[in-house]
Amino acid sequence: MKTFLIRRVITSLVTFIIIITIVFVLVRMTGDPLAELENDPRIAPETIKALRASFGLDKPLYEQYLSYIVNLFQGNFGHSLHYKAPVMDIILQKFPYTLALLIPSITLSNYLVYKIGIEVGWRRGSKLDSVFMSVSMFIRSTPYFWLAIVFLYMFSIKLEVTPIFGAVTPGKSFDWSLDWFLDYLWHYALPFGVLTFRGVLAELIYVRNVVIDILSEDFVTTGRAKGLPDKYIKSHYVARNAMLPIVTVLGMRYAFIIDGAILTETVFSYPGTGRLVYEAIFNRDYWLLQGAVVVLALSVILVNLVTDVLYTYLDPRVRYK
Repeated sequence: MKTFLIRRVITSLVTFIIIITIVFVLVRMTGDPLAELENDPRIAPETIKALRASFGLDKPLYEQYLSYIVNLFQGNFGHSLHYKAPVMDIILQKFPYTLALLIPSITLSNYLVYKIGIEVGWRRGSKLDSVFMSVSMFIRSTPYFWLAIVFLYMFSIKLEVTPIFGAVTPGKSFDWSLDWFLDYLWHYALPFGVLTFRGVLAELIYVRNVVIDILSEDFVTTGRAKGLPDKYIKSHYVARNAMLPIVTVLGMRYAFIIDGAILTETVFSYPGTGRLVYEAIFNRDYWLLQGAVVVLALSVILVNLVTDVLYTYLDPRVRYK
């Protein structure tokens, strides 16, 4: 187990270095962040030159890369051009909003997809199975932003039961924290609903097929031959053996739901890290984009590491492969 953990930590570290290197290269392919300032006649060339030197943009690319790596491991993510503040401070303000959106959404949707997937797989070929499979295939093929716009139109514009944008009502003062929390939940409901709704239906086919595979196993046939009740076989044979695929899906879904969070936060103007990535791209904010993507990538790597450890705990055969 110890060897397995060391190997997984080293693999995660190498993955992290590869990702931050790719981020460094891709960010610089978006163009010069000071290009717009050079076209402004009100700003003297000497000022642009001084700015370029202060951000290290006048150095060779390899020196910029080495400086970027060293600063990153020291927790220095640079300075945002748009917000005019340290990148780390901005991310620390926004990241809790993203975690508050992702963690409950992933937890609830995984629980629901596990429960519904078992019932649908158990009733293979029934009307319930047909309805869920049809809806699941449709939702699985729809992008997050399209679903978010449909939810926004239905609940915010037509029914007027949820706000259109933001995390709290702009300009509203709150006398005590419960008022702020209730207002936050009101704004939170729709982006949370989009991520959870799509998360359940997008993975339902996978869990349903796993259940069908388990039902064809010999131990299930043996259990039925012994005369065990269906309820016992479903809970003790099927549900327990379906846990391993769910753990795998948990790690994979966190990685894929990050892009969903970016699009959902952008549609609802929710002030999380996903929207921060969009703003950084739009404003050509090198250091903010680098910092936001690195934090998101690091969170995905950590979740996958925890998932692998949990997987080996549930199935010891994995650690010996």
